[in-house]
Amino acid sequence: MKTKLTLLLSFIVLIEYADAQNFSFGINAGATLASYKVTASSVSLTSKNKVGFTAGIISSISMGKHASFQPALSFLQKGGTFKEDGSTDKTTLNYLELPLNFVFNTSSSKGKFFAGAGPCFSFGLSGTDKYEDEAGNKEDTKINFGSSVEDDLKPFEISGNLLAGYQFKSGLSFTLNYNAGLNNILNTDGEIDSKYHNRYFGLRIGYMFPSKKK
Repeated sequence: MKTKLTLLLSFIVLIEYADAQNFSFGINAGATLASYKVTASSVSLTSKNKVGFTAGIISSISMGKHASFQPALSFLQKGGTFKEDGSTDKTTLNYLELPLNFVFNTSSSKGKFFAGAGPCFSFGLSGTDKYEDEAGNKEDTKINFGSSVEDDLKPFEISGNLLAGYQFKSGLSFTLNYNAGLNNILNTDGEIDSKYHNRYFGLRIGYMFPSKKK
């Protein structure tokens, strides 16, 4: 709970700072194509991609003619799918995400291209694991986020983010991003060297409201 409040308060502080600058504010929504990599005893497995949902709010703060700072706050889904011998294991992880991107913009006749990168901080909200064997038998398991070894995954995740897209003069925008987890979020007792890292591609359609100038 404290981490979720910290993420929300951090975004509010960033918006308060933006109120004294040239900035625009918007909303977006789209899809994620997520997977994860698990490593245990020097053996690595990467899941197949799973489609998820994302939606959020974004602020773009001008830092010059071609540069801007873009903090955002989004709900999104990560996870992945394993298929083997007729059985399927599908993991869905729900996160609250705070990316802090530094963006370079180039103008065109109808809008602007942009590309950037930055750190991203996420907090796990909930998760499910759905297993179905070759006979059609199904089993749903809740994934717990927490700091103890009894929990499945650590709630706090740090990742690196890359993005690129195009924004029309009307405010309509299309953004593609790639996000890769940097810290191990798997809870272990230390006896086995195991690691779990999320990754996803995101495609978002957004709208930026008119710029506010002070």
